[in-house]
Amino acid sequence: MGMPAARMGDATAHGSPLVPGPPSVNVIIGGQPAWLGMTAAAAAALAATLAAGVKDVADKTAKAAAAASLGPVASAKAQKDLVEAQEKAISDGVNAMSGSGASINICPVLTVLIPHVMGVVTGPSSTVIINKMGACRVGDVITEVTAVNAIAQGFPTVLIGP
Repeated sequence: MGMPAARMGDATAHGSPLVPGPPSVNVIIGGQPAWLGMTAAAAAALAATLAAGVKDVADKTAKAAAAASLGPVASAKAQKDLVEAQEKAISDGVNAMSGSGASINICPVLTVLIPHVMGVVTGPSSTVIINKMGACRVGDVITEVTAVNAIAQGFPTVLIGP
């Protein structure tokens, strides 16, 4: 059984709509362009990029915690290194998503002053392909740079399988 097809403007679990895309330019579902997910290869590359960023931030967080007892100069340098690692991890994630060809969702949610930034569907349909990309459905997870989201609404009369 399929799930409703996701389109530009459909709601996400975080309450914001799927925007800005770009969505499909030639497949319209219920009057809105279809939302496109990542290819398996792009999703694997994104997962590796995000994992490397998480590891670097975790390493720098541990060093910052240890440096706190070494005095203000060491602590300040470690904190600076941590901020730079966080910025690089976000930038690398954004670049991997932007170059994927998938529709990109901008998430306005902040978690403890850390923006979710943007995200893409990394596990779209493997059997329904639109413009060489997997079609997206209600329930598909949106991998964001610093969190996860999901598609919460779609077009109820167009069902897309696995």
